[in-house]
Amino acid sequence: MTTSYMQQHKNQSKLVFSRPVWLYVFPLLLAIYSCKTTEKTVTENTDPAVEFTGVPQIQQPIPEEFLEEAQPAWVVEKSDYHPSKTKYFDLVHTLLDVKFDWEKQYLIGRAEISVSPHFYKQDSVVLDAVGFDIESVELLDGKDAKTLKYKYDSLLLNIQLDKSYSKSDTFKLQIKYIAKPEEQEIGGSQAITSDKGLYFINPLGKNPYKPQQIWTQGETQANSRWFPTFDSPNMKTTQEMLITVDTAFKTLSNGKLLSQQINDDGTRTDHWKQEKPHSTYLFMMAVGKFSVVSDEPWNGIPVNYYVEPEYEKYALDIFGHTPEMLEFFSDILDYPYPWDKYSQVVVRDYVSGAMENTSASIFMEALQVDNHYLIDQDWDDIIAHELFHHWFGDLVTAESWANLPLNESFATYSEYLWLEHKHGEAEADLHWLEERDSYLLEAESKRVPMIRYNYANREDMFDSHSYAKGSLLLHMLRNHVGDDAFFASLNYYLKSNAYQNVEIHNLRLAFEKITGRDLNWFFNQWFMEASHPDINVVSEYDSGKVELRVRQLQDEKFTPLYEIPVFVDIWVDGKKERHEIVISEERKDFTFETAKKPDLVQFDAETYLPCQVDYIQTTDEFIYQFYHAEKILARKDALEQLESDISNDAKIRDVFIDALSDSLWKIREIATAAFAEYPKEAEDFEDINNMIREIANNESKSLVRAEAINTLTSLGNQNVDIVEKALQDSSYTVVATALYGYANLGGENPIGKVEQFEEVDDLTILLTLADFYGYFSIPNKLDWFAGKLRKKSGQEAALLTNYLGGYLLSRPIETQMQGVVILKELFENSDDFESKSSSFQALYLLSDLEGVDQYIKAAMDNETNQRLIDFYHNITTMGN
Repeated sequence: MTTSYMQQHKNQSKLVFSRPVWLYVFPLLLAIYSCKTTEKTVTENTDPAVEFTGVPQIQQPIPEEFLEEAQPAWVVEKSDYHPSKTKYFDLVHTLLDVKFDWEKQYLIGRAEISVSPHFYKQDSVVLDAVGFDIESVELLDGKDAKTLKYKYDSLLLNIQLDKSYSKSDTFKLQIKYIAKPEEQEIGGSQAITSDKGLYFINPLGKNPYKPQQIWTQGETQANSRWFPTFDSPNMKTTQEMLITVDTAFKTLSNGKLLSQQINDDGTRTDHWKQEKPHSTYLFMMAVGKFSVVSDEPWNGIPVNYYVEPEYEKYALDIFGHTPEMLEFFSDILDYPYPWDKYSQVVVRDYVSGAMENTSASIFMEALQVDNHYLIDQDWDDIIAHELFHHWFGDLVTAESWANLPLNESFATYSEYLWLEHKHGEAEADLHWLEERDSYLLEAESKRVPMIRYNYANREDMFDSHSYAKGSLLLHMLRNHVGDDAFFASLNYYLKSNAYQNVEIHNLRLAFEKITGRDLNWFFNQWFMEASHPDINVVSEYDSGKVELRVRQLQDEKFTPLYEIPVFVDIWVDGKKERHEIVISEERKDFTFETAKKPDLVQFDAETYLPCQVDYIQTTDEFIYQFYHAEKILARKDALEQLESDISNDAKIRDVFIDALSDSLWKIREIATAAFAEYPKEAEDFEDINNMIREIANNESKSLVRAEAINTLTSLGNQNVDIVEKALQDSSYTVVATALYGYANLGGENPIGKVEQFEEVDDLTILLTLADFYGYFSIPNKLDWFAGKLRKKSGQEAALLTNYLGGYLLSRPIETQMQGVVILKELFENSDDFESKSSSFQALYLLSDLEGVDQYIKAAMDNETNQRLIDFYHNITTMGN
């Protein structure tokens, strides 16, 4: 699974109308990615104008007894122990025969469940079945059916069998039922915002701007809201799905489509079959009026993309690297893609970023973009993530949610592997840095073991530890054992555990089997303990020797001392000598002989430590590091350390001038941005300005062109011509940046320039226009906001609604009342948390208007979703 969230901030610069950061970082992934992505719970004040200083306090010494008891803010208290679920039965096969009542949002189902006692004799079966109407429970024996007694408490279906069965027996249960997910109390988390399991989108077709769809989301344990089963990751089964729908709809499920039959009532039944076992949380179905775009099969395996008809012409551009990914991952793992097909479907109002349902991954609607969007940002990371899960998660599955990193860490690391293969090591390392920063941000308030049975809620496992930190650890392990051993170990792990469930020790044992090394030290410190090292490094040269003093500064009461293999590069006269050292003590000194004083002593030369290192270097060392270091992250860090003196030191200025033409786009981008505050009185100002103009005109990378436009805007009005020209760029990011620049440089008729893009539906452009209209309080734009919002949902709708709320605050009361009508419509027609919460918040801003306060109170009283109830309470409480 990929988690996803989008955050909006503003650059703080000297520009009056400043370009927001999301132009570069949007879209972001929770989980996951993101956790990519992954979820954050830290609340921060993003308004630099608001500073709460409080009442000055006299600092008193803290008694030693309190210091001894104090613990870091990031310590998370252990909760109850959560083992893997006891297996009383093996689930042999599941057949589901389903149809739908769109008006009531019911699933009418029949389940045939073949089971066998796992070891001990059993005379009853307990299935997870949440919120059903149970019509009948029968034992099937050929054509005969025997009615069975059962007890049902709306959560568990306890079935009394006709006799005791042994582990050599297999029997089949038939359960007829109605699933009513809309009538159940719904929970969720930051990663997966709802656990309803089954979702009807625009079920009655009342919203002409949104398609009618049905889709499912099983992870973690929500599939038992639409079919009875053992809802646990350590339960695997083969599967069949009979899905009956109106003939206008297409269906998708796991496995192969065996047949399509037209029924007497004019409906159609599609028969899907998954012949290889997989976990019950991976069952899926999707129903909608999709366009199905077929790519070239991979090794005879069908590859298809399900999108809305409007995006059919872009589907191959969005998903088109999938066959190459199938080939690449199959090759590096030496294990061919193991399933019958690979389909990818984009749905509306999805409750997460994406989900790796076996052979049929689901994606959020943000993936539906045009080719102009793809100039700036592709979706290969999330596509690779879900595909890699088909080995790590679907083929070999964590036995419990406590072991979730065995699924998510690998899927997140696949993003690095794909970037490295497709675009080179530098691009992959930049992605590694994003993952490290994601983990370190979460680590400010939360540090827990990677494998943790004592979580408060299984949804807590979907964090930047399971996603980001796990990928960093895999990368470090790869560097430690070497590429050949790393991928050979993964191959052994997959082959040894195919179609089975695993825990972390299975992975360790696979690596030990291949490498012949004991790796308990690595897995114990990184996977079984919380936190990370806090490293301080000092380097000194004296009399032909370099002394490197390394300290681990972490508090050993809460964080272990680490054993850390790391590379040190010593550069003398342009030549590098590499040393591998092992840090294993609180204080460790290393001595290296050199012919003369080194130009650079580079610690962590492979830039793979999942922590920050305190290591002070001189300006000359950073300059040398920029020109000679082999890893982009070291070169990037050198530039960022030097940037503040670009106007004061000619040597540093020359470094940045060289960086403007570097072979790596990220280096060019950093250098271009660094000149934004270059003093106009400098003798070479005109030369610098012309260099940036040249980049704006001829740079191949759109993000660097955008940065050039932003820098030219800062450098002065003489650049209005080139900023205006950039409005014709093919990149949405460049156009949006140019719109900000043109307005700030006093270009002629800026409103007219902005209005030229009102028909564009790209979110980057939409938010730029919305920001412009609100900031300058442009009249008569309410219809534009309304038209765009009716076509948006989820996070996109939430962002645009926030701007609408701000726009309305600056408009006359008559316009505000018209805006209230739009916000009410959005609120009442929204099915997702983001749209509903943002429209509620915007209405609350207007609660002084007649009738709005009463409407808000009624909405709160009628809400059943606990997450929304909590949100409403927080908003109204803060307002008071």
